[in-house]
Order: sequence, then C-alpha cells, then structure tokens
Amino acid sequence: MRHHIHPHTTFDAPSGQRLDDRDLMLIRSLAENGSIAWSDKEVTFNSGFKSHVYVRMRTDLTHNIPLLSDVGERIKNFVLKLRPTHGPKHCFIGVPTAGTPLALAAAMVSGGQICFRQMRSELKEGHGKSEDSMWVGPPKLEGFSPTTVENVVSTAKAYFKHLGRLEEDGYPTKEMRHIAFADWELGGVEALHDAGYKNGFVIYRVRDMIAALVYLNDWPGEQYDETNRRVNAWRKEKKLKRAA
Repeated sequence: MRHHIHPHTTFDAPSGQRLDDRDLMLIRSLAENGSIAWSDKEVTFNSGFKSHVYVRMRTDLTHNIPLLSDVGERIKNFVLKLRPTHGPKHCFIGVPTAGTPLALAAAMVSGGQICFRQMRSELKEGHGKSEDSMWVGPPKLEGFSPTTVENVVSTAKAYFKHLGRLEEDGYPTKEMRHIAFADWELGGVEALHDAGYKNGFVIYRVRDMIAALVYLNDWPGEQYDETNRRVNAWRKEKKLKRAA
C-alpha cells in the first residue's frame, strides 16, 4: 500500500538529509513521470558505471510543464537561500542540454528574482568578437551572480568541458556556484572540488531519492539495495585506483 504524504511528513534519508513532504511529493512525481525509473535491462553510463536505475529529466520533463515548474521551484528556493557571489541578482546558466530547461524554469518561477542566460552547444561562425561569437556572453558581474544548473552529475566529465567554455567567456567559474539537481555520488562532486570548483551544490542524491520511493512504498527495498551496492562498489574501485 502506498504511503500517503501528509503535511509535515519527513523522511531522514540515508545521507542524513531530511526530506519534507514537498520533497517527497516531488520525488514521487518524478518517478510517476518516468524521470527517475527502474529498468530491467542495465543502463551503461558514459563512465562505464552500470545501473538498473536511470535519471532522465530531459524530454520527459519538457513534456510535463507543471512538473518542470515544480522542479524549477525547488531549484529556485534552494538558490535564493544562498548569498550572491558577485552582483545582486542570481543569473542561471543551464549546462547543455538537459540543464537548460531546468535553469529557465527556475528563473521563470522566481518572479523576476533570478535571470537566465543560455549557453550555446556550438559557437556561431563569422561574428568576430561580438556577443554572438561567445558561448554565453559577457558575465556582467557588477549586476549578476552567474550560477550553472545541471540536471544530474555523475563523474562530471561533461561538466568540466562546459566550465572551460564559460572561462573562455571570462566567467569566474571557481568563484561561481554550480548546482546539480541530483548527484549519483560517483565522484563528480569530489572531482570538481579537487579541481578548485569549491562552490558546488547538489539538491538531492539519487540514492536518497530511491530510498524515499521505498519509504513511500512506491518501490521495493531491493531496488535501493541493488543501487546502493553498485554505487559503493564503484566508489571503492575508484578509491583503490587513486591510491595505487
């Protein structure tokens, strides 16, 4: 029987993060939407990690605008609790391509408190040194505090590529904030921190999201156990390789 989510319901996730009723409703909605799902067939990540759980948050979200708005609301609320790093107004930059609609949704539900800038996937040719030839455009730090937004971080390999592009445009990436909606805990956050990007934040951890679905009786406990085993094995293997 599914667990009803009443106001003021809380769940202490395995990481120690306390999830409230709004978190639980959002996680349940993401699962119902297929944005976080279990596959009987293994899914292989670019890093080589294999899982039966996948977190999409791509077209599945852009086809469900109310849910996308709810995700934007969660990101907005998270960031507005943080002090701006530069200018007085937070400005979101989505990491292409999945982070772009999340950043835009968060800005749109902010009532003007947050602005949005789009990062190109490819540079335009033939525009000289104009803003059209830049990945994002000038940072304008006197007015804005740029913040990147990503859907999910695993090993952060793609993240580094886009941070380099921001640096080409003059963005202070090691001072900026970098927000990921979900973290697979496969070493990406640690890699960013070790490289000097110390203002990285995650809103949820994937294992916590799965544990919440188990708590709600939406998923069987075996699905959390299986994912937890795989993540721990990956982390142990990478730690041994670094030590060798």
